[in-house]
Amino acid sequence: MRRSSLSFRPLLVLVMAACLIVPLAGAAASAPITPTGTFFDDDGNIHEGYIEAIAELGITKGCNPPANDAYCPRLPVTRAQMASFLVRSLATLGPLPGNVPNAFTDDEGNVHEANIDVLAALGITRGCNPPLNTEYCPNATMTRGQMAAFLTRAFGYVDDDPAVNRFIDDDGSIFENDIEALAAAGVTLGCNPPANTKFCPSDPVNRDQMASFLGRALGLTPLPPPSVSDAEFVTVFFMVGQPATGGPYLTAVARYVPAGWATPETAVEQLLAGPTDDEVNAQIPAFSTAIPDGTSLIDLTVASGVATVDLSGEFDDGGGSFSMFSRLGQLTFTLVQFPEIDEVMLELDGVPVTVFSSEGIIISGGLDPAFFFDTGVMPELLNTSPAWWQYVESPVQVEGWSRAFEATFLFTLTDDDGLPLAEGFVTDGASGPEFGEFSFSVPYVLDRRQLGELILYNLSAKDGSVIDLRETAVWLEP
Repeated sequence: MRRSSLSFRPLLVLVMAACLIVPLAGAAASAPITPTGTFFDDDGNIHEGYIEAIAELGITKGCNPPANDAYCPRLPVTRAQMASFLVRSLATLGPLPGNVPNAFTDDEGNVHEANIDVLAALGITRGCNPPLNTEYCPNATMTRGQMAAFLTRAFGYVDDDPAVNRFIDDDGSIFENDIEALAAAGVTLGCNPPANTKFCPSDPVNRDQMASFLGRALGLTPLPPPSVSDAEFVTVFFMVGQPATGGPYLTAVARYVPAGWATPETAVEQLLAGPTDDEVNAQIPAFSTAIPDGTSLIDLTVASGVATVDLSGEFDDGGGSFSMFSRLGQLTFTLVQFPEIDEVMLELDGVPVTVFSSEGIIISGGLDPAFFFDTGVMPELLNTSPAWWQYVESPVQVEGWSRAFEATFLFTLTDDDGLPLAEGFVTDGASGPEFGEFSFSVPYVLDRRQLGELILYNLSAKDGSVIDLRETAVWLEP
């Protein structure tokens, strides 16, 4: 690999080019669950252990369906959400009534309506418009005082020492007795640590706080989520294409696996499993695979830099020449990430393959990246590292293949707001008809983990427009 020549000068042309690139606003919703826990947005939160505990029991499902890989810890709990939190919590203790009547007029069609009706049937809620109490106000924010009343009714708490006034800011509140009962049960400690002389009854209760309240009420043990260091990742290659970038082209995607499992066999198994449903259905971008369903790994051996892969016969089913080159490229690039593998030999059902599929693709000499230079499956800029969803630290090491005009292209690394953290030129790879490898590093400074974006691109010599655009969403560690 040739070394890169980088420039971090704040050039106007780079800023203008970056403005033409749409940040991947939906990327977080598409990210598969990683070894940082059930949710990506609560890392380091003081309530994370209880969030993990209630997630394990199915009490919370997340806040961004259908992906549900975010918890939204700092959002206030609505009255509707409170109903589901409580009903799911109580369901872990025993059966709940079924076929309950419709209790309120203002929750029709609400996703939490059934749980609201169960809550009413249990006498935990009476409504929000006394004395009629025909409404529940499902979208209203739940205050900490209201939450105390709900939990006290749900779990039957009583104040065993009513002579003790535990908080100085709930005197005269209609919820004072409930707050005192909640404190006596050890479910709440207060809102102003370390003194904890206040309860803040009028403040909204946030989703992260709610996890701790429910966890203590149920006697759960906080579950520390596994850290990134407890896992390893392998890179698999899928196909991705958008109107702005063309394609579909090969793209690198990270898959996290248990420590010690980052092997060529695991990588191929992850490749054959294909993109997740969220990755397939995402609009920016939509991942796909050219490998037919049902393809399985029979055997894989590595010797003298050559990986011999035996796949089931489904691997060459259907598709034209582009599909065939795509699936061969996915397999090859997935395997040559390992330093002990330089090229790939293919077998199908134990039979060595020298001519692949009815398209007559000759592969007798083995498969390596150079085999795909003129097949159309490689974009002009292909970063093999970092991969989509990979956790990285500063400086980010960027590697891949390029066939850029005059062997030069540009990069931008953005934060989760789409604002540049670093940008510059890369002089590397090759120009003209041949691809060349590139390698460079990008330092950045952040104070929290977030989903950023690595953007590789070029500017048209004809009109200055952005071309050869490649975007990769990566988790940036502080």
